[in-house]
Amino acid sequence: MIGIGIDTGGTFTDGVVYDMNARKVLASCKTLTTHDNLSACIGAALDKLPAEELARAQRVSLSTTLATNACVEGKGGHAKLVIVGTTDALLKHIDVTRTYGIPYSDVLALPFDGSADGSRAVAPDWPSICDEHDDFFSDADSFGIAGIYALNNGAIAERTGAEYLEGRYGKPVVMATSVATSLNVIERGATALLNARLIPVIDEFIHAMEAALEKRRLDIPITIVRSNGSLMSARFAQSSPVETIVSGPAASAVGALSLAESGESLVVDIGGTTSDICVVHSGRPVSSAGIRIGRWRTQVKGADIDTIGLGGDSAVRITQARKLELSPRRVLPLCMASTRWPNVVKDALEMYLDRMMADYHSYYQLLYLAKAPENLERYNDAERAFLELVADGPVGLLDHRLGYLAVDTSRLENEGTIMRCGMTPTDAMHLKGDFTDFDVEASRLGALCLLQTLEHNSETPDQVLIDQVADSIYDLAKRKLHHQIARVLVQDRYPALRDQELSPQIDALIDDAWERFRTNAPARPFDIDFTTSMTLIGIGAPTHVFLPDVAHAFKAPYVVPDHAEVANAVGAICACVTVEETVHITPHRTGGGIIDSYNVSSRESSSVFKSEQDAIEYARTEAERIARDEARRRGAHGSVSCETDVEKHVLHFVDASTAPVEWLVTAVAQGSC
Repeated sequence: MIGIGIDTGGTFTDGVVYDMNARKVLASCKTLTTHDNLSACIGAALDKLPAEELARAQRVSLSTTLATNACVEGKGGHAKLVIVGTTDALLKHIDVTRTYGIPYSDVLALPFDGSADGSRAVAPDWPSICDEHDDFFSDADSFGIAGIYALNNGAIAERTGAEYLEGRYGKPVVMATSVATSLNVIERGATALLNARLIPVIDEFIHAMEAALEKRRLDIPITIVRSNGSLMSARFAQSSPVETIVSGPAASAVGALSLAESGESLVVDIGGTTSDICVVHSGRPVSSAGIRIGRWRTQVKGADIDTIGLGGDSAVRITQARKLELSPRRVLPLCMASTRWPNVVKDALEMYLDRMMADYHSYYQLLYLAKAPENLERYNDAERAFLELVADGPVGLLDHRLGYLAVDTSRLENEGTIMRCGMTPTDAMHLKGDFTDFDVEASRLGALCLLQTLEHNSETPDQVLIDQVADSIYDLAKRKLHHQIARVLVQDRYPALRDQELSPQIDALIDDAWERFRTNAPARPFDIDFTTSMTLIGIGAPTHVFLPDVAHAFKAPYVVPDHAEVANAVGAICACVTVEETVHITPHRTGGGIIDSYNVSSRESSSVFKSEQDAIEYARTEAERIARDEARRRGAHGSVSCETDVEKHVLHFVDASTAPVEWLVTAVAQGSC
């Protein structure tokens, strides 16, 4: 069976043709991501793959960072959230905006008439509620609904609300229990709201893929990688886009493990914009019970990915102390910008050099239009004039026309309308000959611009100084990567530290370990080293440059497998559909503490049994049924395997006796698309 894997990242869109029976990459390619026209970059990737292999393909699978970026940048559709069973006072008390990412203006709190065990539940009077709050609902493009005790009462508030809102307003409604199953109703609400906001983001991506396939007369079913590294159908993704929030990094972990089989390992994916690190134990990525991304706190289960702002496109800046530093801000590398605008970029750099600037600010950089704004009316006169100025190409920061406009570009840059061209690790790779696909001369001019600000020996030949700049940028990237890997390893070894920043003392020890390795310093009477026996698996285009030295610093084995530069696309086509469903059993006690019944609660129903065994058997059957049905809904075809596990939680008393608190019956269904 032949499949196509496509990964759309912040910088590149990758494609592979993969023989799924032989587990072999038949062809691969990379092309620049065109954010203003996703169909163009997806189409370009398809056109670089062999047409005869595309014609044989039976499935195309996608992974992407579009949802990730939308979460971080606060983008997406205009959605509203209803939480049934809370109050405005409670939402303010817990500060839902800071804690969960839910804007106060986008949430409506409603009372609920019902019991915690689900035995009594009254549906809200939705017609009256919508009459009273019609302005709130009419202003939205989509809705999310979360009901308290929904897991015990069959989600009565969510089901009745979704039915009424869809009928009255004709807009998508996301029930929280369809995307989250933990008890915290606020967190379930945040997940539902984020899901509603992401609907247009993933819609655009899927429609772009469909348009690219249709243009090439390819009638192939589409699947997408979820945040846990499994697959779902395109249609399911359109209703549950929140499931894609770490789709790209999850696919990279799956692809890395497919290309380099290893049990205890650390997957290190260095991309253009970010680097993603994932711990793998016993051949499986460590998972997160609830992904935290940007300001959002969700209940989306997925691979536990640690992401830092380090990539081939990270901006190189000069500090006030006249030192180089790497910024998490992404810029277009000078070598790539010069290939796109051959004369403009190098002319601007030469202008900077001619003026002998010695300011630590990045005046050698250029600004360009990354995507055309949809609504010019939201900008002031200076911003509109600036957008008109850069419509035909980039403008250097020393351009006299910018002085006349006196425009503050920060808002335009923060929203991604405007981007900068600047010196990056990709330019350093061009200077050192490790990657030379673009304009090396532009990178050389960029290095000279940096040297005008840095303190250096004017008698040293330019080429020697340029080599030193490239080496310094390499060291900054390796140092940052080493520090982040060490932090991930410390937090994996000591799980209590996972949800907090490491102390400055540990940070200092990590930095000292790198400096001793880098300078080959002699051993001292007392040193602390950071080492690991785990294999570092490097993927992503720049990995072969930066990972080897970092692995040596950890005294760790490492591998950069064949096709590492397109591992995300490999992971997209290697993944399968996996669904995990948990049913809860809670004992009911009499006034004397004796258990007289067992309540079995799933996302769809609640039942009571007299015996523990009957409750467990029913919970097994219910968990397996829901898991299999969900796997089919997400696109699984043919046979769907299912494994079930029962976990019993008990209280331990000082007299060595125990008392059961709950049983978690979990079914894991798996199938192919």
